[in-house]
Amino acid sequence: MATGSSESDVVADDSANYDDPGQEVERAGEYFVTALANILTHLASLAGRPQRVTRFHAIRAPQLSIHDYLMRIAKYFQCSHECFVLCLVYIDRIVKLHPEFTISNLNIHRLLVTSIMLAVKFFDDVYYSNSYYAKVGGVKTREVNALEAQFLQLIEWRLHVSPQEYDQYRNHVYMAVRGGTIGVVPYQSPAAAAAIAAGGEATPFPMSSTMDDGSGQMNEDSSPMPIG
Repeated sequence: MATGSSESDVVADDSANYDDPGQEVERAGEYFVTALANILTHLASLAGRPQRVTRFHAIRAPQLSIHDYLMRIAKYFQCSHECFVLCLVYIDRIVKLHPEFTISNLNIHRLLVTSIMLAVKFFDDVYYSNSYYAKVGGVKTREVNALEAQFLQLIEWRLHVSPQEYDQYRNHVYMAVRGGTIGVVPYQSPAAAAAIAAGGEATPFPMSSTMDDGSGQMNEDSSPMPIG
């Protein structure tokens, strides 16, 4: 697959063998981002005290809701909606490979900005620099670089997503928000949260306007300039 920039801090070695889901399966659709926000909001609200504190955990929960944060990323990343399906696959891989890792309102924002950034680099033809993505996400560039490296280690550098896996995760989310029935897997993964959320509407919770632990460097009204 072609890449659109030489500024990437990660090279996906298996990208040449990637089966482009956009060519073989249904498009994610504009509503997917909102549907994903509902699922992840519900999942994060279920988490108790983190079993393992990682680099992704904030000192306190940001005030910006998961929905608003995903809308901000969708607006400024200017990426395909399919990247949001891939980000869910990637986050779920962390939970599968590391059962002690729980999704919560303290780590979901950093997980999202990192996983979507990796999905854009791997799936889309055009992407921006890490400093741009850091500005959109409300974190410092050196932090997003460290988050990217740790995320890749946690998923064992597995960025490839088959069309079948893509379809499974896309359909899980849509079926959940439409009230469909989805089988629950043993661990508390985003797919399991989708099944749980199918039984009721998710309730947003308060977050801070920035992910940078109160630094205030990035808020929802900021309009960062694209970096070519």
